[in-house]
Amino acid sequence: MDDHESFARRGAARSLIGLALLCLAAPVLAGPGQRPQEKNEAEKVAKKMEKALGTAHQAEEEREALRHFQEEVAEYAELHARQLAKLGAQETVAARRALAHAIAAERAKARPGDIFQPEVLPLFRRLITEQLEGPDALDARKAVLEENPGDEEDPVPVVVRVNAMYPPGASRSTVPPSVLLTLPPLPACLHYRFVGRDLILVDSVAQLVVDVLPAAAPDLAAK
Repeated sequence: MDDHESFARRGAARSLIGLALLCLAAPVLAGPGQRPQEKNEAEKVAKKMEKALGTAHQAEEEREALRHFQEEVAEYAELHARQLAKLGAQETVAARRALAHAIAAERAKARPGDIFQPEVLPLFRRLITEQLEGPDALDARKAVLEENPGDEEDPVPVVVRVNAMYPPGASRSTVPPSVLLTLPPLPACLHYRFVGRDLILVDSVAQLVVDVLPAAAPDLAAK
């Protein structure tokens, strides 16, 4: 479906919803002879329709934010592949460091939010919170907290900064399967990882911090 057809269908749907709202609201404006019960029911239905329209608009904005996120991720994957091809895919610490330095040089002007853009932050936080709160999420919360390097007393601290190296000896938190299944999938060269409450994107080969989503997870220590 092209953009013109999609836009036309959305416009038609909104027109129908608007017409429905007008028809539902008509009894409210009918006159003094209308029964209070009928008026209340009409108002309730009208509010539900308005809420549904708002939810549809929110879903459309989230889809657009996800599309931009996936575009940025794909762009990074291309950069990773180019630099890896130049240096050669060697499974050595020196080769990984060389790859990290090459990518960091190409992304010297990268800042937090270049991939986790502001529009996608609320969606990520909501999806993560939904999977980590509630009585059924005990195992998921435990997985996030175990081996999480967010503790200031951790012997190998992790610097949560774009283009920082993830230290080889640092702890690595587990992202629960329920969270991974909810979040957008990543190419093989990228991983999600928690550091404290922050969610970071890590280059799985170069062990380079690619982007940071601050306070992505709820305060699990308080639960």
